[in-house]
Formats: sequence, C-alpha cells, structure tokens
Amino acid sequence: MDTTLALADAYQRLLGELSRRLGAIQAELLLRTDPRLPAQIVACYSDPGARGEAAQTLDIPISEGAIEVGRLRMTFAPGSPLPGPAELGMAQALVELAALLVEDHHQHTWGPLLQAGRRMLEVTEEELQRIILDIHDGPVQKLFAVSSHLALLQARLAERGNTALLHDLGPMIERMNGLMESALQEIRATLSGFRLAEFQLRPLSSVLRGLAMQHETLTGNHVALEIEGELPPVELPVKIALYRVLQEALSNGYRHAGVDRHEVHARARNGWVELEVVDHGRGFNPPPLEGPGATERQEHIGLRGMRERVHLVGGQLQVLSRPGHGTRVIVKAPAREAV
Repeated sequence: MDTTLALADAYQRLLGELSRRLGAIQAELLLRTDPRLPAQIVACYSDPGARGEAAQTLDIPISEGAIEVGRLRMTFAPGSPLPGPAELGMAQALVELAALLVEDHHQHTWGPLLQAGRRMLEVTEEELQRIILDIHDGPVQKLFAVSSHLALLQARLAERGNTALLHDLGPMIERMNGLMESALQEIRATLSGFRLAEFQLRPLSSVLRGLAMQHETLTGNHVALEIEGELPPVELPVKIALYRVLQEALSNGYRHAGVDRHEVHARARNGWVELEVVDHGRGFNPPPLEGPGATERQEHIGLRGMRERVHLVGGQLQVLSRPGHGTRVIVKAPAREAV
C-alpha cells in the first residue's frame, strides 16, 4: 500500500471531521514532508454552503522540536464564535498527530541529513583547530619577527649615536612597533577564544566552567555560572553546540549589551540539558529565528550560527529581549548519553 496516499487520505478525513465539528468554513493542513521544500498543503476542507465573506482565522503552528514543520489554518464565518478551550483541544490533538506522523516520516528523510549535520559539527571543529594552528605557526610568528627586528633597529640606531636619524625615525618605529604589538594581542585574544576545548576528554560541566573562566580573563567581565546538580553525559556534537552557543551569547553580551556581568544557568531536566544566558543590559529587538520569515541577514550571523548549531543536534533555541530590558538566551539540547 502507498503510505503517502494513506497518510494524505487520513489527513483529509481528520481535517474534514474536525472542521465540521468546530464550524469552520475552510481549513488547510500544511506540512513540510521534504526538508528541502517549504510547507505544502496536504489536506484541505471547504464548506460548500459558505459565502465569500470576510472571515476570522485561527492559525496553529506544528513544530518538531525547535523546527516549525507546518500549520493548521481554519477560517470561520463573520460573527461565528471561535472555538473554546475544549474545541481547541481537538484541534491541538490533530496538530500533535500530524507532528507525530511527520516525525515518523522524517526518521527516513530528515534523519540522514541531521546525522550528516552532526558529523559536520565535529569536522568543522577539527578544521577550526587546524586553521588556528596554521595562523599561530605562520602569520603570528612572522609578525613577532617583524616586531623583534623593529626593536633591534631602534636599539642599533641608539648605539651608533646617530641622533638626527634616531630623531627622524624613532617616532615612526615606535608607532610601527605599537601597531604590531596591538595586532599580535588581538590575534592572540581571538585564537584563544577558539582554542581546543578538549571536548572529547572533559565532561560538559567542566567545558562550560572553562569557557566562563576564559571569558572573564579575556574581557574582565564576571560570569556567574550556576550548574544545578550533575549534568548528564551528552554526545560530542551536543557538547560542541552548547559550548559554541554559550561562547557567542557571552561575546554578544560583552560587545553589545553594555554590561560587565553575565548570568549562566545550566541544568538537566526531563531528558534535556537546558542552558540559559542572561544579561541586564540595553537589550534589542531580536529578529525571527524560526519559520518562513527567519532571518538570513549578514548582520545576524551570530544568531544564525547559534540557531543552526542547535537545530543540528535536535535542540531548541529562544532569544528573548527588548530594548532596555536585557537579553535572555535559552537553549535546550537532548541529553542522550555519549557513546
């Protein structure tokens, strides 16, 4: 039997029955059955006796984890009472059933893509460490050599007593040396921010504590880290994702929030590891991170990076903020045991 046709028939019958019971004059069930395509209509209902008047609409999202995989849209005649709590419970039941059916379908379609993405997190981390070593062993060493030669040139000019030449070139050499030292310091700070965290060897709690201490050392800001109880072992991609999301959240808070203190809370709850990063700074209006209007703008690359890392491990991300009221970044990632 064609399972696609069977599902479509089941959706159609369920949607029709639900629409008639709730008094909807039109309804659509949209689902993303292919991760490469937007949500498409898989079932629809229309009351043949309905007139084409302006109407009221009920829109219920269907989510799988942090990813919106579809929507249930129902239209009611003008003046018709909208569904109450009991009726909405019926609609929610259809939504949950649709989400379960989509999840089952995605085990065969999205599953391999998510697995590949999780492997890419590991490969990307290894590649990042290789790039760091290349920068350290190449440009950094050459800049250090140039700085040493400038200092040597200044010393030789002073030794030979060439006062006029030293007077002309000394300030220029000083400026060049200062710029070189500043560049080296900035490169060292950047590289230390992306140094290897020994993800495979250290437990998640140790990795988070190390990052908090590193951020304090680099910025002078205080990170109040609270870990409730003992965090469970997690898979390597989850550990990498949580580390990089915390790093980005702290960096954003330091650069944009105008604060010198951050609060970080980590806990295990109901099969998830929850991580919350809070500052009480200037706040902002977060762009949408989910759904059709999700941001892809260049200036939001940090938020997009957090979103993609969390999605690749099957987690959920929320960024809550408004001007003048600080920012709260909330991450939930599955606490499957490391293998």
